[in-house]
Order: sequence, then C-alpha cells, then structure tokens
Amino acid sequence: MRNPITQYLDKLRKIIFIYDGTRADEKASILEMLSSLPLTNTKKILDYHELLLFIAAHPENERIKNSTEKEFHRIGQYLQKTAHAPPNDLLDSGLPYTNIIRHFSHDLLLWMKTNPECTITIDSFSELDLNTMLAITLPPLEQELTTAGMGSEALLDALYVRKKERLNFILDQFSTLNTTLLVKDHLWESLKLYVEITLNNRRFSSSFNRIPIKKTFFHTQLLKHFEPEIWYNKRLPPPKKTNEKQRIEIADIIKKSLVLTLRETDPSTYMDENSLRLYELEHGISIAIYGMTPNRQMSLQSYIGYTLFKNGFPAAYGGSWVFGRSAMFGLNIFEPFRGGESGFMMCQLLRVYRQALKIDCFEVEPYQYGRDNPDGIKSGAFWFYYRHGFRPVEKSILKIAQEEHQKIKARPGYKTTPKTLLHFTECNLALMQSLKAPMKIYDLTHTITKMIGQKFNGNRKEAADACIQRFLMKTGRGIKYNENEKLVLTEMAFLAESLPINDDKRLAVLKKMIKMKPNDPYQYNQLLCDLLE
Repeated sequence: MRNPITQYLDKLRKIIFIYDGTRADEKASILEMLSSLPLTNTKKILDYHELLLFIAAHPENERIKNSTEKEFHRIGQYLQKTAHAPPNDLLDSGLPYTNIIRHFSHDLLLWMKTNPECTITIDSFSELDLNTMLAITLPPLEQELTTAGMGSEALLDALYVRKKERLNFILDQFSTLNTTLLVKDHLWESLKLYVEITLNNRRFSSSFNRIPIKKTFFHTQLLKHFEPEIWYNKRLPPPKKTNEKQRIEIADIIKKSLVLTLRETDPSTYMDENSLRLYELEHGISIAIYGMTPNRQMSLQSYIGYTLFKNGFPAAYGGSWVFGRSAMFGLNIFEPFRGGESGFMMCQLLRVYRQALKIDCFEVEPYQYGRDNPDGIKSGAFWFYYRHGFRPVEKSILKIAQEEHQKIKARPGYKTTPKTLLHFTECNLALMQSLKAPMKIYDLTHTITKMIGQKFNGNRKEAADACIQRFLMKTGRGIKYNENEKLVLTEMAFLAESLPINDDKRLAVLKKMIKMKPNDPYQYNQLLCDLLE
C-alpha cells in the first residue's frame, strides 16, 4: 500500500492547475489532510513544498492561503529541529534551515558575509591558483611566499591565517582588486571557490523570502487566454513610492531569490538600489526593475534586470539589454511557478519595459526557444513566443512559420516536427511595436570600430584621446566630470566622432547623457532615444 503522503500529493498534483471554481474545496481538504501527517521523508517534503509554493502564489480563497502558510511554518519548524541530522537530502533545496554549496561571485559573497540570516564557510577551491592570486594581492614583502611551491593550505598556514578566518582573508585580498574589476573577475573565476551557505533564519528560504503586499489576489481562474496587445499597451501605473530602507530590503529579497535557486545575474549582484522601481500590477503581480552600479554598467546600452513577484513570491527573473528603442529580452520562470500564467507574466514584463524605457522592439535569442536547449524544442517554446506576437526576423523562416501556423489552426492535433522547430532557431524572434525598425547596438559599435580603423589605423588609445579632445572642444573644456562620468565621456566622444554629431542640439544631448548614465538608466535611455531619432 502506498504511503498516505504520496497518495495525497498525487491527488493534489492532478488538480493543482485547475481553476474553474470546482476544485478549491478539494484542494483545501487535501492540504488539511496533509497537515495532519508527520513529516519524515525529505524527498516528499521537497515535492510537497514545490506544490505549496505554486498554490500559495495562486490561492483561490482565504482557507487555502491560511493552509499553505501553516504548512510553510510546520515544514520550517521540522527542518529547524533536524537541520544537523545526516543525511542532508535537502542540500541546495532552498528550504528553511538547509545548506547550499555553490560557486558565487566575489561581490555576492561579500553581501552574504554581512547578511545575518546565513553563515558561509569555504567548501573547496582550486589548489592550482591560490599562489597565483595571492602573488598579485599580497604586500610585496610577502609575495615571495607564493613562489615556494606550497599547496594552498600550507600557504595559508605560512601566512598565519586561521582556518575560521580563511574565507574572510580571501575575500579581503580580492577586494584589493576593485580598481581592476575585469582582472578581479577573471582571477576569481579561476580560483573556483565553492562555499557552503547555512540558512539559519527562515526568512532566507524559498518559503518566506517574499516582498510585503497590501492584499492577496485570489484566483478564480488562471489567466491563459487574453489579447497580448491589450496588455502591452495598457497604461502603466507609476512605480510604488519607496524609501532607501525599503529599496534595500527589496534588493536583498531579489538577491536571496537567486541564491536559493543556485543562480546569479549581474543586475542583481551589482544592483544600484537607487535605480530600483517596483510596479504593482494586476492579478497579484508586482515587477521590480533595476540597473547596475556605474562601475559595472555596459557601454552605450543598459542592462536592466527584473524580478517578477506573484502575491509577493519571487516567480520569475531575468533582464533586458536596452539600447534606445530596441532591447534583447530573456524570460526565466522559477520551476515551482511554471504551468500557471507564464504568458501573462511575460506580457506584464514587456509592458513594464516598453513603457518605463520607451522600447518599440524586443528580440529573443534562439536559446530561449531551442538552440542548444532540448527542453525548448520538446516544449515547443517557439509557439509560446509566436502566440504573444513575436515573429522570426528572417523572411524565409517567417514564411515557414506562417505556413506551420496555418497547419496548426486547420488540422487539430497537428504538431510541428522537432526538425522544423530547430530550423526556427536559426534567427532571433522580434516583437515590433512600430513600423520602423530601431537602430541596434551592433549597428553603432560597428560604425565606431570602422571609424577607429579608418581614421586612426586601429590605434585605440590615439582614437580615444583624439575623440575626447575634439568632443571637449565642441562642448566646452570647462565642464568637470567625476570618475564615473569620465567612463561615459569616452563613449559619447566616440559616438560624436563616428555618427558624426556636430550640431549644438545633439551635442547638448550627449552632455546630458554623460551626467545621466551613471545615475538614472531610465532618463539616460530616453536621451539615447532622442539622440538616435
């Protein structure tokens, strides 16, 4: 006879996506039955928790909401009591009071080190590279120790670094490279430092890591059939008013949501909290978008990250590489929240990006729907994007897609072959919101590279010096730029030389862009739109 927990989980799994008004009581009854059963099997706890996350983000009524909340607390209490009992079957699960072993960036570990909700220790690192790393970061008087052929542990012993201080020591040493970030990042990746993260507060878990919400949205249905264009164009409300403390708290929740799922993105790790905007939208969806600190920003374009929350739970993450009125877009939905309102989530994300950053053209790269991604082919992800308005940018592939779409509509049960779906991945998909295709970042970078080659014989330093001097002569030498603005000055000088730009109106726009890019990615992109038009 099957375990009772298994039976109830199977019943719950069969009806979890049914929102037609007939299954709410059954779901509530199953949850109440499960709450009466002891928690002993860690595999079943993990399965149960995945279902609870989806239900808690899509509750049908107060009874279901309260049942999921009580079960999150019960699971947390059980795991707190058994946190140190082997075997650790819940390693990397993100559940309360469990452990994670992973490699993360230097900057993210610095943030974790100051977070009281977790503790981090060294799990392992490359034996080959610690001498190489410390030869660069140690004071000159001690650098000779790195040439003695000692192993990593022996080297740290020779430096009198106690075992419990070794992680702090390595982090501090790498912090000396903050003036050369690309070098720091390269060396850090070479070190392959893996850490063990102990989650010692329930708030640092996928059960309780959520933003506060005013009111829970109860679902009478899952919104799967709608007109995408209506939502793309629906007027966006102003972002929620937040103070510095609130923005930092939201940023911490965003960072934790990725750590708990063994992920990391540049916009979340290098977030400029001052750029964070939170939009509270329909159907229990809130969307945070955010830019990066000046020293981590990309040239000319802006990498704007997002986290989508469903009734407070982080449900999707990713970003958009924004350049004027065009942007590359990536959609990633956390596993427990798939199968629900994925299309509607994407439409809400595109609505926010489109209106907050004035974007007319979104493109999706082929990996999202199948290239080097067998799951994308198996799921027919191409048609997910097609249903929401995306089309192949290559005319020959567009023609085949249109013919396939007609077959699907005319022949019930017809499915596109994997071979054809793979053929679709030979080009990007684009969602156009205007008849005129906007300029892309690679169009401009190609123009700049060509200018450097033709005018300066490929000498980058000579080109930068000359272009900056010419730009300052046109715009005024008396203007003072801080260190962050000087990085943008070079970009704008190259722009002015390669386009070329000589009129006072557009030169004035470039001057504003230099001041704006380090501080406000939204105003910067608006100025970029003005310049390119």
